[in-house]
Amino acid sequence: MTLDKLEQEESGHPIGPRLKAARKARKLTLSQTSELTAVSVSALSKIENAVVSPSFDIIKKICDGLDLAIEELVASERSQSAAHRMLGRKTTTLQGEGARFTSGQYDYVAHATELSRKGMVPLVLRVRARSVDEFDHWSRHNGEEFVFVLSGAIEIHSEHYAPFLLKQGESAYFDSSMAHLYVSTSDEDAHVLSVSFDPKQGQKPVSAFMNAAARPVSAETGEAPVIKRPTKAGRRVSRPRERAAGAR
Repeated sequence: MTLDKLEQEESGHPIGPRLKAARKARKLTLSQTSELTAVSVSALSKIENAVVSPSFDIIKKICDGLDLAIEELVASERSQSAAHRMLGRKTTTLQGEGARFTSGQYDYVAHATELSRKGMVPLVLRVRARSVDEFDHWSRHNGEEFVFVLSGAIEIHSEHYAPFLLKQGESAYFDSSMAHLYVSTSDEDAHVLSVSFDPKQGQKPVSAFMNAAARPVSAETGEAPVIKRPTKAGRRVSRPRERAAGAR
């Protein structure tokens, strides 16, 4: 058994078998799946056989190409079995649960992952970024967003408003189709609750509301990789740069 396969089984995220089952349910060959997802046949085969663990970028490509909710590949075994048992739309996410990802600027914990294609996407974010210059792109997605500061303080930047500060216990609600991003202004990285809503959101996987460059946190350590911050003095940009639709 490979280390990657062992880590997948221990973490409760057997992505390979789920991918293979989804592909076979659609009666697709590896070549056809490769054409739909823009992931090579070799990579798909290695993922299905747990030879390699896919990055978040690859998971997102696969989910988009096969019209899968990302929860269908990354939710824990507990979440998967609970989803099959439930007739009503109810779930809980206990401490230490949830799908963990990082983009460098934000560390994510996605809650309620066992409910796929839901109307709201609840995320707890650790905001690592300290400057707008740490972002390659700004977030923009259809619908509305609510953000509540759990600890620390953040500054919210957007294309239509001057930057404004939110401290612990404070919140904002805004049109999320407006380009926006968060940066920490407190000594410690801020933690926030972000809930995105879109009337059409039920057709989108949770990955649509994450940074396109986000990648899974290590299953072995349970920690996000150390991110080196830029050493040069940051400069504030006057206009947000466009980013891919639907990415945080």
